[in-house]
Amino acid sequence: MIVFLFLSVNSFSQGLMEIGEKPPEDSLSVTTLRSKNAISISVGSALLNGDFNDSDFENFLELQLKRFIAPKFAISGNIKKFDIKNYDFEEQGFLSGDLNVEWLILSNDKFSPFIFIGPGILLSNDFNDKNYKVQGGFGLEHLITNNFAVYGALEANYIYDEQKGSMLLQEADQLYFNGSIGILFYFGSRNYSKAVKSKKKLSKNEPSIIKSNTIGYY
Repeated sequence: MIVFLFLSVNSFSQGLMEIGEKPPEDSLSVTTLRSKNAISISVGSALLNGDFNDSDFENFLELQLKRFIAPKFAISGNIKKFDIKNYDFEEQGFLSGDLNVEWLILSNDKFSPFIFIGPGILLSNDFNDKNYKVQGGFGLEHLITNNFAVYGALEANYIYDEQKGSMLLQEADQLYFNGSIGILFYFGSRNYSKAVKSKKKLSKNEPSIIKSNTIGYY
């Protein structure tokens, strides 16, 4: 599943980067604080909707791969492994996989908020309980060095109500929340091409559009 997420993120981001690509002679190189690629590991807690009065947080571990397609925008894929003990899912546990579009709001600063949104899937370990979902959230990232950053994020997950019979859907009332903190490692190039308009200078003997237009001349 990790390999599938990596290939999905890489191929999708490469496709977006090729859209509107300009020739080298019409581009300039721009260097940013953060590299184009990143991998992170984080720990966090999950809380099912309706548990606020008697909160029982469930811990999870997350691994994430990220590819920037522009200084402010990235495509990321992650997997999470967690259990939901207070709902008799101890023997199953759950594994989730998400694909997100992320906006790093202050990409030129070491400290930046970010927001993300995308589709995902939540599976029990025995694959009997399958839940398709969408998720979105926000967080804060602090770049410590050129390669390392720390971050924290809050996320809401909405499970589609068309999935009748889902154990998690029935217990969570279609919604659960995640909170996480982690370490992020940046690697690869930090250069982006910036398209510029090419300007062609006319030589003295080369006719301009006005001069070559014979309208009004006899």
